[in-house]
Amino acid sequence: MQTLEEQSHSLIAYVTDKTWPQRGVAFLLGAIGALGFAPVFLFPALLLSLSGIWFLLEQTIEDNSSFLKIFWLGWFLGLGHFTAGLYWITYALTVDLATFWWAMPFALFGIPTMLAVFTGVSFLLTSFWPYRGISRAFAFAAIWVGVEWLRGYLFTGFPWNLLGYAWAFSPEMSQLASLGGVYGLSFLTILMATSLVYIAGTRPFERNISLSIYLIASLFWLWGREHLTSPEVMSSPPVAIRLVQPSIPQTLKWDPAQKEANLQKLLAMTAQPSLLPLKAIIWPESAISFFLEQDPVRRFLIAESLPKESYLFTGGLRRTESTALTIWNSLLVLSDTGDIVAHYDKSHLVPFGEYLPFRPFLDKIFGKGSIKKITAGTVDFTAGSGPTTLSLPPDLPSFSGLVCYEVIFPRAVVNPAQPRPGWIINVTNDAWYGNTSGPYQHLEAARFRAIEEGIPLVRAANSGVSAVFDAYGQMMGSLKLNEKGVLDVLLPTPTRTVPFYARWGDWITLGLIIGFLILAWSLSFKKNTD
Repeated sequence: MQTLEEQSHSLIAYVTDKTWPQRGVAFLLGAIGALGFAPVFLFPALLLSLSGIWFLLEQTIEDNSSFLKIFWLGWFLGLGHFTAGLYWITYALTVDLATFWWAMPFALFGIPTMLAVFTGVSFLLTSFWPYRGISRAFAFAAIWVGVEWLRGYLFTGFPWNLLGYAWAFSPEMSQLASLGGVYGLSFLTILMATSLVYIAGTRPFERNISLSIYLIASLFWLWGREHLTSPEVMSSPPVAIRLVQPSIPQTLKWDPAQKEANLQKLLAMTAQPSLLPLKAIIWPESAISFFLEQDPVRRFLIAESLPKESYLFTGGLRRTESTALTIWNSLLVLSDTGDIVAHYDKSHLVPFGEYLPFRPFLDKIFGKGSIKKITAGTVDFTAGSGPTTLSLPPDLPSFSGLVCYEVIFPRAVVNPAQPRPGWIINVTNDAWYGNTSGPYQHLEAARFRAIEEGIPLVRAANSGVSAVFDAYGQMMGSLKLNEKGVLDVLLPTPTRTVPFYARWGDWITLGLIIGFLILAWSLSFKKNTD
């Protein structure tokens, strides 16, 4: 009869040797890892997921397995990870289920299928590293983050649930994003996870290196704590702002019979008395379905609800008045006289949500107009020119506007060639995703942009979560998901010095990748047989 140790070795051998059990375990580990992100924040689950898959990858490489087998191991990990972490995308299709029912399998499994290619590629590239043990682990960290960075750019980019976002539960550790961005925290995460394999191993050199990683993580926590207890922010006159969260169901937002009722709800919430001298009121993305530029009557109604000498920032649509119709998803700024004094047009559009990629080809295959974008209307949105710093009268600081998921892109939320803004405004409509994890994950991505740039970020969401973050990512106030209400707060100020990551951006990420590859190579000179 086999001992417990022998049974354990037999089970491990079965999983590592047999193809489909191995892939099943990889899928399960990927799904478990998704628990490390918002709103669950079960960080040990993410470490368990990554350390487990690293053990399997090492065994697979050492068995001289084919490159295809190694790729599929990573692909199944990604399939489990993205299916569990991005299930909420499917919920958006239920808003118009009669039209988009056919797309639900694609949203649930098709998107994870494509994103899993990135994890498969990272595994495949790691298999080319000629050295084993802790050297390969460091190379794997560099390769993983490099591929994670590419995911934010290729095919319009989708840097959602980067490993570093799992640290959002810790304000102290999150401060590391001001030095290395969210990608720097991704490095730390993958190193901590792979190190668990060597801490439990028998080689002193690998064990000491692994323990050192946890010691360094502890020092980063202490640095982050000091960073928070000794904030250095700019001084300026206090500015009172109000976030309006109407929580209008997505099924009613574009209902012609509800247009006026929706506007009246926003006006009533805006006009509620405040204990603060409000200078800015922020409505969410596409708060109203009117074209305000061509609607002076409704602009006048809005102006009447505003406090004197204040401004309304609202998501809305803009269009050309010429024959060739062009529509933008925009952030509009209205004065208390009803004039539109500034606007920002969304530059990073959602494929299939706001425009149809390859529309002429799809029309040719399926018939013109057969395939529709998910948002209302038949005309594709046009992309704006990119982030820009907009200035208003002296009593309000300049701002950088972002619409919806533009906030998930590191180093793409302010224009580095223009003066640094005093705050970032992100208007969004997460009502598409109901009571799922999507709005919470979106919220945490916004938090990291504030830390990386050292600039306060104000987030107004139709159904929540609306929040105000200071320049260190600390939440100064919020409205819960699906809560109807207003939030009045004093606008925080930027940090006095520009954070290291805000200055150098992707060069930091590239430097970390190269640096860890060099470190991995140097570790290969130490024999791991002591």
